[in-house]
Amino acid sequence: MIRALLFDMDGVLADSEDISIEIGIEYFESIGVKASAEDFAPYQGIGERIFFDGPAHDLNAENYRYEDASLFFRRRYPEIIKGRSIALPGTEFVRRARKAGLLTAVSSSAPSWKVSANIEGIGLNLSDFDSIASGEDIRRNKPEKDIYTLSMIRLGVGEEEAVVFEDSRGGIESGKKAGCRVVSMLTTISREEAERAGADSVIENLGAIPDFQDGDALENILFGGRCDCLRYGVNMIRRKGHYPSEKIVIEAARKARENGYAPYSGFRVGAAIVSASSGRIYSGCNVENSSYGATICAERNAITTAVTAEGKIGIECLVVYSDDDPPAPPCALCLQVIAEFARPETEVILVTPRTIRRYNFSQLLPMPFIFPTMR
Repeated sequence: MIRALLFDMDGVLADSEDISIEIGIEYFESIGVKASAEDFAPYQGIGERIFFDGPAHDLNAENYRYEDASLFFRRRYPEIIKGRSIALPGTEFVRRARKAGLLTAVSSSAPSWKVSANIEGIGLNLSDFDSIASGEDIRRNKPEKDIYTLSMIRLGVGEEEAVVFEDSRGGIESGKKAGCRVVSMLTTISREEAERAGADSVIENLGAIPDFQDGDALENILFGGRCDCLRYGVNMIRRKGHYPSEKIVIEAARKARENGYAPYSGFRVGAAIVSASSGRIYSGCNVENSSYGATICAERNAITTAVTAEGKIGIECLVVYSDDDPPAPPCALCLQVIAEFARPETEVILVTPRTIRRYNFSQLLPMPFIFPTMR
């Protein structure tokens, strides 16, 4: 379900792209260089520095200095927008979203002074947003993911719960790299360009979004109710949908068992899990320790390997391979760790060279502990 909305500013909430280009042309004229709107088009939406550096390089502007351009822009921008209406249709959508219980954030590549000026210029208040991030808050600007990742951290939401609103190729790529679904406006980009960049939905502007009561209703409006995300333990995971066969996963667990380090018990165990989001198999074996308490089970080894590779994971399937009849189930400690990443329906397959038994995870641990705020 949608919990948070992350807005780019220029071209999404504020109609300021043309003003920025106008000022850019003025600046280059001031240093004797003739520029046009087309010179700035490739560099929109990815930060002030590249907005000036890009055309300066293309136009061979020998007298160009970014510091001078930035000061010029900061002086001229408030003068120009003071006499103009810069609100794009639908800016009241932000307040409607807050009323529906959703979190809102500005995630703009622009400097903080410009973000504040734009919020005022479109008739909203800083208090209408739960987080405001600008280009000064990050080291890498769009099309890298940093600004959207920062906004999600500040809001305390996962990428499956956040939707990005953008209007440029670089911005769309930034949102997708952050793992979010992206809605593209058609203010500065065509539908074809937005879809090629990876936008999950394309709308004319925010004013095209009808009234809604909550995140589920907005989900249906923006994406037609098509959400391939499921909760695995405490995590919302976008499923791959196609997974390796049971035979292949069992073989991975069997091979992992061969490397089991069990000099004290002599009881070697192998495990393999299938990642719900990637379909990849991650395996692990048990590793004993002379202090006993430092021993780690095969199941937890497989899980930590998967987390190391992918970050947040969902367990689609788990195989535990041992030489014991009946087949050995995961220990209580492993079951609690599995609960962090598994659905009640996650299949747990217990295997020996002679026997295969299948369970749903909920049969092995019907009441796992889940941190209260994540239930």
